[in-house]
Amino acid sequence: MRHFLSEIIDKLDRQNDTLGIARNAYLAKESERKHFEATLIQAASGKSHAEKTVNAQALPEYARFQKDLARLEAVFEFQKLKFEVLDKEFQAQYLQAKQDAPVIRKGSVT
Repeated sequence: MRHFLSEIIDKLDRQNDTLGIARNAYLAKESERKHFEATLIQAASGKSHAEKTVNAQALPEYARFQKDLARLEAVFEFQKLKFEVLDKEFQAQYLQAKQDAPVIRKGSVT
């Protein structure tokens, strides 16, 4: 017989795996950011660093990279919120069971 909290624990475990995958994807893309920006700035036209930076940020590659990074961050944050909701649900079920336990025991004695 399965424990009454096993279903929510399984959901939490699956969500934790999904969260880890989303986190890894986001962090991998984030780790590429500095190198990608530096490469674009170095290759951009312009006399000063500020001018090269502005020109690099105007490139479609830069916009695409930032869009992909933002999308991965949004997925990661969404998965994190889902995990937190499941965690709260687990805590609520656990506390409810803990609160009901004495009532169940007293009820079975009578």
